[in-house]
Amino acid sequence: SLYLMTTAISGSVSVLMWSIALLTIAQMVISIVLQNQLQDFVLDEGINEATRLEVFKFFGTFTRNMLTMFEITLGNWMVPCRTLVENVSEWYSLFFLFHRLVIGFSVVAVMTAVFISETFKVAAVDDRVMMMNRERASKTHMKKVTVLFHHADTDGDGCIDVDEFENVLHDPDIATWLSAMELEVHNHLELFELLDTNGDGSISAFELVDGVRRLKGSAKNYDVMTLQRTQQEIMASLRELSAVMTRHLNVKGSVQL
Repeated sequence: SLYLMTTAISGSVSVLMWSIALLTIAQMVISIVLQNQLQDFVLDEGINEATRLEVFKFFGTFTRNMLTMFEITLGNWMVPCRTLVENVSEWYSLFFLFHRLVIGFSVVAVMTAVFISETFKVAAVDDRVMMMNRERASKTHMKKVTVLFHHADTDGDGCIDVDEFENVLHDPDIATWLSAMELEVHNHLELFELLDTNGDGSISAFELVDGVRRLKGSAKNYDVMTLQRTQQEIMASLRELSAVMTRHLNVKGSVQL
């Protein structure tokens, strides 16, 4: 997780820098305009000094304006807003609402979305991250299928026979769980034969883990495995037929001699 975080952040530095630059420029422009608007109010000696100091605390200089703009965008915006609305003019409420909706919500949200998108892209193309995700997925798959194996192996002999396999697949919860694992069960006996790779009439833990890994996915994967098994059976029958015909021809040739 730490490697993923550091890799994603280092790969997204350029996007982060451009986002900060864009936001800073926008805040600078707003700060300059706002300072010019409030300068006369702050310097007006006819207004109560405490009121002017309160406004000056947030908007008296360019630096104070910049800090206040970032506070409005990322922090508590009600205190600066109330300072201008209560002491200067209620029209400033429109400015603060506009700023919050456009800068504080829309612009910052878009920047965050772009940064997250770039982070995911960096993580997706990093070789080590892909290997880690693959390894994590493999371990999760093995753990889940092993739980299924122990649940199906009711006699505890370390193998699943046809009856045990049929019984466990008749459980609606197990069928739903296999469907969630992207393994659609159409024919129980056919699936058992596909999983029983060595043909000994039982399924070991390794055969179940490896078989589910190969078969899970869309229905096309299941069909391909079924066709491959059928092809193997046809080839075996053809080899037997070829052997029988060869023996028959040899016997017939001997008789003629």
